Amino acid sequence: MNANKLTRDLFAGVNEPADRQNLTDLEKKHIPVIDAPASVRRCQRFTATVEVGKLLPHNNEYGHSIEFIELYADDLFLAKADLTAVNTCPKVTFCLSLSGPVKELRAYGRCNLHGVWVARSPVAVTD
Repeated sequence: MNANKLTRDLFAGVNEPADRQNLTDLEKKHIPVIDAPASVRRCQRFTATVEVGKLLPHNNEYGHSIEFIELYADDLFLAKADLTAVNTCPKVTFCLSLSGPVKELRAYGRCNLHGVWVARSPVAVTD
């Protein structure tokens, strides 16, 4: 496949792997990994850590880097971390609380060369 076509296709939308059991190296480098509890108490603080490149390290250098990581509870925007191109690890920990029913946390990471990638993690909010 032509490299220009690959880059253009990756920027056409949000990227998710077709087969989570058989990830390519490109997917391993770009899929955010969410470390958060599967169940949280309503309005109680908890942390969620999101790392891009946990499965296979992603270089962060001028010309190729993770620009940001965003976190959502279903469609509700929770937080964003903007990252610099050099001397940063694309890993952030957010302190959160959820007040309503939520089905999943979604993390988005954007690579300047390979587009936006998403990961999902189920979460239940209990009383």
